[in-house]
Amino acid sequence: MTTTLPWHQHQWTQILQHYQQDRLPHALLFCGPVGMGKRHFAQQAAEILLCHHPILPSENEILSQIRPCGHCKSCHLISVGNHPDLKQIEPVETGKQIKIEQIRDLIEFCNLTPTYESYQIVIITPAEAMNRNAANSLLKLLEEPPSKTLIFLISHQPMALMATVRSRCQRINFTYPESSLVHNWLQNQLPNQQNIELLLNLSAQAPLAALALVKEEDLIKRQTLLNSLAKLPIQQENPVKIAEMWSKLEAEKVLSWMLSWTMDLIRYTMTQQTHYIVNQDFKESVQQLSKQLTLEGLFAMLDLEKEVHRLIAGTTTHIKPQGLLESLAIEWVKLSKKSRRV
Repeated sequence: MTTTLPWHQHQWTQILQHYQQDRLPHALLFCGPVGMGKRHFAQQAAEILLCHHPILPSENEILSQIRPCGHCKSCHLISVGNHPDLKQIEPVETGKQIKIEQIRDLIEFCNLTPTYESYQIVIITPAEAMNRNAANSLLKLLEEPPSKTLIFLISHQPMALMATVRSRCQRINFTYPESSLVHNWLQNQLPNQQNIELLLNLSAQAPLAALALVKEEDLIKRQTLLNSLAKLPIQQENPVKIAEMWSKLEAEKVLSWMLSWTMDLIRYTMTQQTHYIVNQDFKESVQQLSKQLTLEGLFAMLDLEKEVHRLIAGTTTHIKPQGLLESLAIEWVKLSKKSRRV
């Protein structure tokens, strides 16, 4: 069963008020940055709403004690990923679109009678991945939802959704939590001593994204990337071989870390202040490398990286990342002041 995250107290207050009054909106839009636990929240809400004997907090109890019973038939089916009244909709491949066929299948699901006479719940993530036809098809369902049907839309970029879809959902925002709350939670989650401040800086202060950096070994991959970036402008590495190494990593993460690195170089070059550097564990490299680069070149590189990131992250393109990464590696070699004079 999914556990409650400590920074979700306000969101649970909103949900419980509607639940206890039997006035849950038929569509909820969970909005906020990646790594805030929106999907985690939606999953737990589904588990509680489908549970036959949910354990809800009394007036004197804290909301973190809300949970499904864990013993009923519904809880068992959820634990094995086979509950007939819960449907998850997401892109077939990461970074691709949610297509109209998936929404049509969802509509058929919603027209069925709930197996356990409670709710039918749908979780769509990320909602902005729906192509226009899919969004239009969902709109019809949002306008005339069947009784006891709940639709949870999870969005990292709500403004990318059709305005008509947004207007038919009640919005629940997941904003950045208190720093002390997040620090305490991360300290309990990480068995070894970690630089929590660095993890949060690298993940835009999103707790689950910070935790994922460690658990998915992304810190090691990031270190490999930044080491290579520090060497390319001073021509200590072959750009084609470096790009081949980058292509073995996840392309979107490579671009995200590269953008962060470039922004650090720009920040330091403009201010000569190290406290603006996000990648604090590489601040000495940033200081040294900034002496070899020009602001004009760095801003041009930033624009190029943004365009490559757009192409790689796009849901409608089928471009292979390696060629784009090779182009970036070659441009990094050309960045140094010395190479520009030759």
